[in-house]
Amino acid sequence: MGVSDELRDSFGQEFFNRRSERVAYHNWTTVCVCGHIAKFHSETIGGEYQVPEMRTQRIGGEDVTVTTTFDGCTGAMPGRGFQNETQTINREALTIMVVVNPTCPCTEFREVAKLDRPNRYFNQRLPVDRKDHQRHPLVVGLRAFSTHLSRRRAALSDPAWASAELDRRFIWIEGKRVCAISRCNTTDDVWPVFIDGELSELRCSKHR
Repeated sequence: MGVSDELRDSFGQEFFNRRSERVAYHNWTTVCVCGHIAKFHSETIGGEYQVPEMRTQRIGGEDVTVTTTFDGCTGAMPGRGFQNETQTINREALTIMVVVNPTCPCTEFREVAKLDRPNRYFNQRLPVDRKDHQRHPLVVGLRAFSTHLSRRRAALSDPAWASAELDRRFIWIEGKRVCAISRCNTTDDVWPVFIDGELSELRCSKHR
């Protein structure tokens, strides 16, 4: 009797048909109308960005107090030469004020969907052509996320897996996906667009 037969005799004839049970791992967050997730929005506008606490740093033999502030969204990947921070040094008071510079013009965190493990797919740059709705960061993020899933091993053996996984990991929040135009309560075919080339708003196909 071989090892295979012994295993079947001891644990049942279906032993080799069982898949190892894995604990599902989830890491949910929320995404804003601007296409960037909560942790890149400052708490001052409703996000979860963790500003470093005030600290003391030894510079030139003296204790200097460093204070960091942030108001806005850093979700978009910055362009070349972009300064992530602006520092103001007061040598007399021995203080340094650090201001984190936003990369996205978003002024309010408006959650529209939940995401499970978004990775870096929702840190899309702001498009040059703000009138091309297909280039909006949320739409581009979904496209990139879908492409990533389609290349997973599970998708190679089951073509329907990637679509099902996208539907599971990106969920519109009930009541949030509504056209922003006054008196328009449309919820079908609603996607974000740039208003005046800056702020994002949800619009239906009629009002895009």
